[in-house]
Amino acid sequence: MSNQNPTVINDRYELGPRIGRGGMADVFLARDLLLDREVALKVLFPEHAIDPNFVERFRREAQSVAGLNHPNIVAVYDWGQTGNTYFMAMEYVKGKTLAAVLRQQTRFSSRNAAMVAGHIAGALAYAHRKNVVHRDIKPANILMGDNGDVKVADFGIARALDAGHDAGLTQDGAVMGTATYFSPEQAKGEGLDLRSDLYSLGVVLYELLTGRAPFIGESALATAYKQVNELPPSIRSLVADVPTPLEAIVAKCMTKNAEMRYASADQLRDDLRRFVSGEPTLAMDEVRARQGKAPLAASDLEQATTMMAPVGNDATDTAAMPITPQTTVMPTTMAPVEELPDYEDDAPSKRGYIIGAVAAGLVIIGGIIFLITSMGGSSGLTVPNVAGQSCDVAKTTLEAAKFTVTVSPAETVCDATRVVQSQSPAAGDTAKQGEAVTLVFPAVTVEVPPVVGISEEAARAAIEGAGFIFAKGPDVIDKTYAIGTVAMQTPAGRTQIAKGETITVNLSGGNGQLAVPTVVVGQTTATAQAFLQADPYKFVVTIVEEANATVAKGIVVRADPVVGQLLDKGAAITLYVSSGPQPVAMPSVKGLAEADALAKLTALGLGASIDYADLAAGNASIGKVISQGTAVGTMVTPGTKIVLTVGRGAAPPG
Repeated sequence: MSNQNPTVINDRYELGPRIGRGGMADVFLARDLLLDREVALKVLFPEHAIDPNFVERFRREAQSVAGLNHPNIVAVYDWGQTGNTYFMAMEYVKGKTLAAVLRQQTRFSSRNAAMVAGHIAGALAYAHRKNVVHRDIKPANILMGDNGDVKVADFGIARALDAGHDAGLTQDGAVMGTATYFSPEQAKGEGLDLRSDLYSLGVVLYELLTGRAPFIGESALATAYKQVNELPPSIRSLVADVPTPLEAIVAKCMTKNAEMRYASADQLRDDLRRFVSGEPTLAMDEVRARQGKAPLAASDLEQATTMMAPVGNDATDTAAMPITPQTTVMPTTMAPVEELPDYEDDAPSKRGYIIGAVAAGLVIIGGIIFLITSMGGSSGLTVPNVAGQSCDVAKTTLEAAKFTVTVSPAETVCDATRVVQSQSPAAGDTAKQGEAVTLVFPAVTVEVPPVVGISEEAARAAIEGAGFIFAKGPDVIDKTYAIGTVAMQTPAGRTQIAKGETITVNLSGGNGQLAVPTVVVGQTTATAQAFLQADPYKFVVTIVEEANATVAKGIVVRADPVVGQLLDKGAAITLYVSSGPQPVAMPSVKGLAEADALAKLTALGLGASIDYADLAAGNASIGKVISQGTAVGTMVTPGTKIVLTVGRGAAPPG
């Protein structure tokens, strides 16, 4: 960004080098001159700026993402018109697309693939809660930051769940998306459903694990046909070391029947998290639940083992695929490739016999595969029900029934204080003698530290120190907190959540003034003064001492103007520092009984040090204060010990 005559868009964004090029726009690295930060600036191709459909899609992306504030979603800050085209200012993610990473390393390990997919599922869960479906999840739309961030981008064809059809953007009968990754219902032009995004994520996860997409066709239409009518090969037939539970998760995402997929992206994210943590997964439990059922339906085969091969470049681009009366390759009903004659009588066709034979073959093969891979069989032992029992009792019960026991989370101490939440295999299932039964316990929750008002570095230290993941969201314009300090956090401070969850903070982008920070109160004079005199405040600081009975000497008690008030940079501010408790006048205690003298001093916050003087028997001063070490009327700081001399009877001579 060292051009001598840089291009500045809308008097704010200084254009740098081009860092990407998509189907409808260039992406440039730019500097936001107002907030002094790098952004990614997407600029619509001028030839598309005259097409209202492209402009609408561009506007849709800005509008869809503007309301999404999540650490795994690329933030959109601004959009508008410049010259004869349109631009969008977005969060700049330094890194590569997931597609580029895949090209470099071919495939991911099972654990890494599950973790990446978990981040994507988290982003989708948030978008779905905001009523937005992405509709184009694919590796090219996932950014992998150099710092390890995983972010979903390009909501260009996203749509609200309750929206009608996209007038002017998606014509009747058209299919929006990328053939390699979109769901069967998208291919058929059916209704919008958040579970379509989960299918696409299943395809992405399949590709991460195997290094290849599950379906290939000579064209986008042919690939879409396969999405609807074919089953991909088993993942483990391509990569032998992929664990069965992870394959079951992919299968559950990619089942043709949307009703059999995960009910939500939250549910999928949680299952991926359980897999990474070594806990039993919902997908695998469902496979186990069907154990012993016969015959096995083709949909069960999908669920248990579905998984197939790479796709040419023509199928990986986002496209609208019009389905017209002249298109016989993929009509809206997604019939097979060849054109079919009409059958209006009741006689079964030759093709019908073939389809029936294939279906029957799938049932038989599915039954064989499922029996081969079944765990324990119907001849095993029945797993007892231990849910609701304390861990020690459940462990004794299971070991008596000839099973071994594992716990989840693995660090759980198995004693009478921990109660079993669930178990895997489930109660009533059959399992082999000696097979492990996993006892699942509720996650231990921890209080989220409050970090609003402090610096990014301090917030990160507090969050990570408490066992959470720190994530930085987009900056926000804020009238309360100073530039660079935390203005928002999600979840809020003091919330109880499980360790390992992500805490997102948003820093203040400021509004031209600076708020007096809360952190100065309770600091030493030197620390607070140095903090306020440094950037970004540059305040002129005056120190005034005032007595305080509860705050130690030298500690800041308050500020004027008060904490939170907005000031110009370099403004004057006064810090009131404790000089310790207010001095008190020394009272007269001479002649008082020892107990009375001590009570009088204690009431003033003073202590006493007693010296005893021996007096002859019968002396009237025995038990009374003969003298005091501090003169009456002297101003004494509370806490000071006053020396008192008290008379006592002398011991009789020996």
